[in-house]
Amino acid sequence: MSRKFMKSIEKIMESSDSKKVVIFTQHLKIDGEVFIPEGRCDECNDDYVTLQNALVCRLNDYCECDENVCECNDYVCFKYDWLSICEEKIVAFSVV
Repeated sequence: MSRKFMKSIEKIMESSDSKKVVIFTQHLKIDGEVFIPEGRCDECNDDYVTLQNALVCRLNDYCECDENVCECNDYVCFKYDWLSICEEKIVAFSVV
């Protein structure tokens, strides 16, 4: 399943000419650039999506909304040079 998932991400990135993605799990919003090993280590991404320059935000802390105003708080996010995400935890993703 992971090879199929990575292939679909690769095709979308190719057609949109972008490596930047946003990934959602049940509790996290993650922005970053997809790392594709390109033959050096095909099995490295077997069960994970690896991102460079990842910004991880907990959804519960990220946005505060009331009836009139909705504010998002980037300051509660954490930055990582490299981050691997377990594919089975991904709820949604988008190439941006």
